[in-house]
Amino acid sequence: MSESTHLHHDHAATPSPAAFRLARAEGNERLRGSGELFESFFALDAAAYQAGALPVTTKELLGLVVSVMKDCEECVYYHLERCDEEGVGRDEVLETLQIALVAGGSVTVPLLRRAMSFMSQLPRLGAS
Repeated sequence: MSESTHLHHDHAATPSPAAFRLARAEGNERLRGSGELFESFFALDAAAYQAGALPVTTKELLGLVVSVMKDCEECVYYHLERCDEEGVGRDEVLETLQIALVAGGSVTVPLLRRAMSFMSQLPRLGAS
């Protein structure tokens, strides 16, 4: 796949954090109203990211790597927001994205570009 195939994903195509949060909340509400299994999954997800042997910040960074590896743009945005909320440092996030790049290879670059664009809009992670 050529690099030009992904050029339609520019900064303008990256949602604002507010627009992303709203769309995510609305979508999750529709899922929650569609059956008990969805609600059970959301509870499991929330429990998995609670502090335990690993701190929440480490779990969010792990979630970020998995999200890049699974090519889930929404998940990347979610974990970037969570990292920002939890006070994860910009350098920690950048090193985490570097691990994702090394593990996933060049096919992760378009998503990493969008991740950087989204990250630039976050209060703490956006500061260079």
